[in-house]
Amino acid sequence: MIRRRLGVAVAAVGLGGLTAAGPALAHVQVLPARVAPGDPVLFTVLVPNEAGTPTTTVELRVPDGVVPFSFEPVTGWKRTERRAANGALEGVVWRGSLPVGSFVRFAFLAATPERPGELRWRALQTYADGTVVRWIGAPGSDEPAAVTVVSADAPRQNAGGESGAAEAPAETAAAPADPEPEPAPPAGETARPAPAPAVADTAGLVPLEPEPAPAAPSRRPSQRPRQARAATTASRCSRSPSRPPR
Repeated sequence: MIRRRLGVAVAAVGLGGLTAAGPALAHVQVLPARVAPGDPVLFTVLVPNEAGTPTTTVELRVPDGVVPFSFEPVTGWKRTERRAANGALEGVVWRGSLPVGSFVRFAFLAATPERPGELRWRALQTYADGTVVRWIGAPGSDEPAAVTVVSADAPRQNAGGESGAAEAPAETAAAPADPEPEPAPPAGETARPAPAPAVADTAGLVPLEPEPAPAAPSRRPSQRPRQARAATTASRCSRSPSRPPR
């Protein structure tokens, strides 16, 4: 009899421990847990249902500095937004039906704050019987809020391509492409000879022309002195016979 009561007590303690550990293991999560500042990120809200009744509503409070700009539609769920007086999105509500023992994921794109810090995602999970679980507690509590750390050493996502173009390293200038080869001539037609390359002078301005050959020196008739011509004339006259006077 004593052993039987001890066994029941041990079983009760074991079940109580599992029940207490249930909410800590099945709370609403927001992933990723670490993000870079000033970066568009794909966030995923993971909502499990381990209660005895379906989940009908999930409400997520958007932390300050986070700017959602695109949401993924989920079949069977309707999304509404709650905005502040200045138009900023401060809350998102999804309504649908999540059966017992299953989970649902809600994804959206959002820009992270420019400064490092922590983002606390407070969420409310409402069941079909009217029960509301408030996932707003501190880390380690029975109903903790999901936390995302904004850190400068976290990898950047640039999800959606909204930013990061200016931070991308400048690409090196591409080398000029080699000229494309000329197409082969049609069958039966000989290829045209390639034009000879022009020869440039040392200044690189105009092509050089062959220098003209030097002109041959012109021969001018020599001029004899007047005395030489006179002597020759006298010699001719002395050789001719003298004619008698008439």
